[in-house]
Amino acid sequence: MPIEGTYPLTMGQLSMWKALAVRPPEQLWESNQDVVWPVAAPVTEERIRHALTALAVRHESLRTVYRPAHESGEVRQAVLRDPPVRFGEASVREPFDLTAEPAWRAWVRTPDDGPPRVHLVIHHIVADGAALRVLESDFHALLRDEPLPDAPAPREVAERQRGDAFRERLTAAAEYRRHTVAAAPRAPVSRGPLVRALVDTGVPYGAARRAAQHLRVTLPNLLLAVYAQALAATTGVADQLLWQLAANRLDPAVRRLVSSMTQWVPMLVPVDPDGPLGSVAREVNVAAVRAMRHGVYDPFAVGPHDFDHGSYVTFIPPPADADPASTEVLPGRIEWLPPRSYSGASFYLIARAHPTVQLTLRVMRDGYGRAEVERFLTTMADLLLRTVKDAQ
Repeated sequence: MPIEGTYPLTMGQLSMWKALAVRPPEQLWESNQDVVWPVAAPVTEERIRHALTALAVRHESLRTVYRPAHESGEVRQAVLRDPPVRFGEASVREPFDLTAEPAWRAWVRTPDDGPPRVHLVIHHIVADGAALRVLESDFHALLRDEPLPDAPAPREVAERQRGDAFRERLTAAAEYRRHTVAAAPRAPVSRGPLVRALVDTGVPYGAARRAAQHLRVTLPNLLLAVYAQALAATTGVADQLLWQLAANRLDPAVRRLVSSMTQWVPMLVPVDPDGPLGSVAREVNVAAVRAMRHGVYDPFAVGPHDFDHGSYVTFIPPPADADPASTEVLPGRIEWLPPRSYSGASFYLIARAHPTVQLTLRVMRDGYGRAEVERFLTTMADLLLRTVKDAQ
């Protein structure tokens, strides 16, 4: 396949590549994402395929393969000149060979009772969560024949990140990370069976948003504070090491970049398990701002990553048109989920705030069965409910 050239990887791509390098073969599929895009207007499958091909022309990560250099150990991205779009159904559990072809598949299904839907299986190194939203927006614009501005390319970001102006930022980020992790208390952790559960707190987006405003913090940081206080109450440890997934898209030049930009960034939060949540929220707010300033770092300059040290969290932002008017708290519920993704963090929370606050916890630690996981999620839900009531 003809290529346009080979280039270094961005720090986000390097983080994903480094994580993949230590995974056993049976876990490589776990970075695949299963995506569905509804198509509102009647449109032919041929037109959908044309828009997907145009999408691959527009975004280089959709036509990129990765070329490890065995002599130096360096890996480079090779951008293919022609977009080799692969149409046809694929399983999310089938790993991609990142060195052989672009890591995504697309196909179209048209149910009997509705419009067509585009299905994709796409690797996280191709697109993170924010990039998936950019892809969907651009896909619909291409279907409507709307003009789009030029798209940023990962190789351009990689070049900037290796320039003199960026070097001081990478050095500071590596030092921040080393200092934060070294200062965090550490207890031995042994991995146990995987348990996954989701609690729908019943707290609507509007009520959670209002509670965050009442405490003068952001909604993600309110949920981080609830997480930290529940951890302190459960473990008896006052200083909590939290790892947050940094989107690293504050710079307008990369806001619409389709690639993997996310990196794990640590923060150390002092917590009084019996104190008011407001003080924890203020500590979290300061720590999170500082952490996000250091969200871009060279993963090969900070040593190995221990996914058993600390607790991890990802916040899924609400849609841009989310309505904050609803504030009526609904009954909560807990749902047990099938195991998925054995790689990475052994204590990992995914927080969604829309339409209600939903908390999905995945635990792989001895001492955490269903009873302990339910108790932890219930503690979080109760803390959030009390905070919402205090804001009324």
